[in-house]
Amino acid sequence: MPVRVKILPVRAVGAAGFALPAVLVITGALLILAVGILLVSGIERRTARSYVELQRADLAARAALAEVKAVLDREAANDDFLILQSVLETPVTDGRESPPYLFIGRGEAAGGSGAGYRLKPLFSTADGAAAAAAALRAPEVEPLLGPADGANAEMATLPYQDLVRAAWVPLEDEDGRMVGRYAYWVEDLQSRLDPSATGNEEGEGNTHARAGYPFPAAGLNPEPLESGRPALDQVALYAIDPEAGVTGQGSLAGDLIGGRGLLVSPDSLLAAAGIEPPLTRDRDGRLTDPKARAAEENLVAVARPYHEQPLVPFAAGIDDSVAGLPKLNLNEILSRGPAGVDRMAGFISEALPNFESRKGGFPEDYLRTLAANAIDYADEDTSSTLVTGSHRGLDAYPLVSEFLMRFRWEGIRRENGRVFVLLRVNTYVELWNMTDQPVAGDAEVSYETKYEFPLGANPSISLHDLEDAEHDLTEREGFRWFPAFSVSLRPNEHRIYNCGAVRYKIDAGPESLFIPSPLTLGGEQFGASGAGYRLRWAGQIIDGSAGGVHRNDANLHFPASGSRLAVATRTTIPGHSYTRQGNWRNNMGDPRMAYYIQAPQDPNVYPGNYSPNRRTIRWDSIYRSDAATKPKVHGRVMPSEWPDGGHNSIYGSNAFATTNANIEPDDPRFFSGLPTPRREEAPVRLSKAGRFFSATELGRVYDPVMWQVAQPGAAGSPWGDVMTNTLASTDFGGGNTLRIGRPEHPRFAADPGTHAVRLLDLFHAGISRSSDAALREGPLVRIRGHVNLNTATRDALRALVAGPLVMDPAMARRTSENHDTSIRMAPPVAVLDAAARELPAGRIADAIVRARPFATPSDLARVQDTNGEFVFGNRALLSQGTRVNWTDSAAEEAFARVYEASTVRSRNFRVWVIGQSLAPAAGDGSPQVLAEVRKVFTVFADPGDRESDGSIIPGNARLEVNYENDF
Repeated sequence: MPVRVKILPVRAVGAAGFALPAVLVITGALLILAVGILLVSGIERRTARSYVELQRADLAARAALAEVKAVLDREAANDDFLILQSVLETPVTDGRESPPYLFIGRGEAAGGSGAGYRLKPLFSTADGAAAAAAALRAPEVEPLLGPADGANAEMATLPYQDLVRAAWVPLEDEDGRMVGRYAYWVEDLQSRLDPSATGNEEGEGNTHARAGYPFPAAGLNPEPLESGRPALDQVALYAIDPEAGVTGQGSLAGDLIGGRGLLVSPDSLLAAAGIEPPLTRDRDGRLTDPKARAAEENLVAVARPYHEQPLVPFAAGIDDSVAGLPKLNLNEILSRGPAGVDRMAGFISEALPNFESRKGGFPEDYLRTLAANAIDYADEDTSSTLVTGSHRGLDAYPLVSEFLMRFRWEGIRRENGRVFVLLRVNTYVELWNMTDQPVAGDAEVSYETKYEFPLGANPSISLHDLEDAEHDLTEREGFRWFPAFSVSLRPNEHRIYNCGAVRYKIDAGPESLFIPSPLTLGGEQFGASGAGYRLRWAGQIIDGSAGGVHRNDANLHFPASGSRLAVATRTTIPGHSYTRQGNWRNNMGDPRMAYYIQAPQDPNVYPGNYSPNRRTIRWDSIYRSDAATKPKVHGRVMPSEWPDGGHNSIYGSNAFATTNANIEPDDPRFFSGLPTPRREEAPVRLSKAGRFFSATELGRVYDPVMWQVAQPGAAGSPWGDVMTNTLASTDFGGGNTLRIGRPEHPRFAADPGTHAVRLLDLFHAGISRSSDAALREGPLVRIRGHVNLNTATRDALRALVAGPLVMDPAMARRTSENHDTSIRMAPPVAVLDAAARELPAGRIADAIVRARPFATPSDLARVQDTNGEFVFGNRALLSQGTRVNWTDSAAEEAFARVYEASTVRSRNFRVWVIGQSLAPAAGDGSPQVLAEVRKVFTVFADPGDRESDGSIIPGNARLEVNYENDF
């Protein structure tokens, strides 16, 4: 008689379920028909019955595969599912390591508190139901299995793992008798490295090499997509080899790279690696050959690439209305030019409503400023993305690092019965190209002074009045401008420029009038007059003193004699010391903040503290007589102490130093002994590639947060972080880019909605290496060689990190905290070799394993070591520790490597199944097994053809079987 097969209980995978019972009934009937034909043909009845039972067992095995297919066809028909894993608390075999048990998770908004999750096991369980979880964590496995020993199957899958325990799923006939059963367990193939997509031999002597500075995207291959080079061949495949060194390739990676053409099936891996039989295993099933073991346990041969639409994850701090929507493409935003500012800023505001609170005392539109800085970081022009009063983008243009006005009483002239006072006022600026790009163009500087003095019967003569002045100024936008002058600066170069002069011939009265000396210029103390300076570049006002300048009163003597001078030079250092009625606001010397700081700039001593054409140091106030440790911070530029970190440019010979106040600021002596500027020491990194290669490049974007942080407390110490109790202020700021891949300011880290790394959950860079703008700016990214953070082996994670840091060629160790006062005016340093640039990749991998599961790769930023310190961006993990000087691009490099090479999803799996045909029986007794089939299927959860906007068409998603074997 035909056997009517149905599955009990029905194993729902969602509201729609699936039609597996009907499939089994039809297939079963066909098998019985085939057996009948065989019997008529005279085949022996016992053989025929054995054949039928074997086919029934095979059907049970395929029922298991069909259940997995139904789960994945439904739950993976999207781009926001997660794959995570857990393990048995007690392994099946004492002393063995439990194999991982996979879950597929879907997030949903939970009222702004993060997300809730629905987790579906990817192994056979007692009831097949999905479980709800308020937070993402590794679920318990044991409660999902059968309650009794006989209710679970135990199968040997991977030889180096313990037995897998999975619940039996019964198959019953129409009379309720169990006639078959199956069990399954799913293995994540994206838990391992794909040697067809990782590793290279581009280094010296065919060793591995990572693309370094100036390429801006750590972890990616810089060659165009069309070159055929995999994006992730930067991953240190060699690190899998136990015989490989810090930079040595080792033989395993080289053999795999040379044998990539042999990677054609799941079983081809060891052959491609050049590992020949016989293969021996230890008592735990692990291969005794270290290289063979490393290859078998950490590599995969047949992971298929695919495209994915990046979606905003369900994560704490992200507004419910945005979670699950497509991320925005940074390259599409970039293509909009200035219009991209509103697009980017608006999305941040919508998705992260608290993000703007980071700004502290910042006086302009914070989110639009971040967006403008992002656009100008990557675009190919050198014009600022600027709307006055709203936002300014920092591009490849210079900024004012010293500002001087020189007032000279040139003489007295009597003519036509009148006496005239002759004054000359020169304006000078030192421009600093803070960027790592050469800059060239025309600059214009404003002429601003409201100094006034009594003269004869006139109680107040103002230098703002140009009626009796000879000049070549023009008036625009409410300011007077000197003629444009040509500027050409190498990366990180300083240069002093004489902007021009205004000559006054002031009528004092009848020629008999006695003109007393000195003339006392006043009225500009503590910025009372509002006078300052502005810098125009490419027709835009891109720099200036937002709070004006504080100028002390100036005595001009005529004639000059001895210490009685006819000249007074008033100078300020933008971004350094500021004052409010004598209350100083000491800053770190970042000229980018002069445009925003609302206090007036404080005076600087001329010429004692003048640092023309060089990094500012304030020689008289700090270096001439201060202790060698130089604890003072006011007025010196020490990027190594900035929140970002950085390098202190060589100062050069100080032979130009003088106490002669009569000397002109552009005297030739100030141009001798100049240091050669080094591009790699520039504090500002710009890409100017016309594209974003990676969203992690947002970590290069200048962040003008304004808080009253603590000054360095000791030699070599950095400026303070923004703490939870730090006060917002309009008078403090500098030295910050967005912290994406290194420890965030504690105040912002305390709220997930203000953590800068959350921007990675909002933006992506498309298929960034493509020459096709439609792919760069499109809705999809390509997944090839990416490993799943939630399931990756420890050594696969280690390979993502391994390799010397290469994003900062000037990375160095301070050899002393005492300053070198001969040419450096900063602590002496020694550039680090490759070994000293190597982070403890295994230690970081261990920390990642402890911290998972992750809802999004951006959560890597919260990974901590066993001592509670963050592992990414923590220079204490380097062998030279906190004595290392590095830029933020080096601090964030390891994070970017892992982020670019990882995912929290997988679409490549192996499905291990057991199907059994049983003698019909009722009740709870031990079943009689008539036949058993064990199959392993290599499968791919294909998302199928997509809509034009990149979204998945659910009906097109399907599970494809690539390989099938018995085990």
